[in-house]
Amino acid sequence: AVLLAAQLPLVPSRPAAPGAEPGRAATLQGEGRDGAAPNGSAQQLPQTIIIGVRKGGTRALLEMLSLHPDVAAAENEVHFFDWEEHYSQGLGWYLGQMPFSSPHQLTVEKTPAYFTSPKVPERVHSMNPGIRLLLILRDPSERVLSDYTQVFYNHVQKRKPYPSIEEFLVRD
Repeated sequence: AVLLAAQLPLVPSRPAAPGAEPGRAATLQGEGRDGAAPNGSAQQLPQTIIIGVRKGGTRALLEMLSLHPDVAAAENEVHFFDWEEHYSQGLGWYLGQMPFSSPHQLTVEKTPAYFTSPKVPERVHSMNPGIRLLLILRDPSERVLSDYTQVFYNHVQKRKPYPSIEEFLVRD
């Protein structure tokens, strides 16, 4: 408890101005939040997006990266670039989904479905041609078993029928 009380909290500050630091996305001007918060923190567009497949390990990767103090991660999958109802709301809406961060922090967003949606690459590139994409893949056999186990468990919890793994894999 003493260590927790003695440690200074992370106090995010305003992101770098556009063009001030290569590879860093700045806050949007005139969209989203109106500048920095009183403590100097601000929301900024991500410099890195984690993509992959369902049950591929993207959440685990995000959680591990989030342990580093220089990483600020969006809480949830945003689905900005692949869901029309979100994309139509513009970059200001997207910015509003990002965490408050300081200029030295890397802002990260994770939405695995960006990997499988054909409209995503052009949309992401138009937002930031220099963005870093982290693609995480998993052995297909392990992934399908993990996916099946989760879906099966959810169905059992709701008392809904679900096919056996053999029926699931061999159908059609």
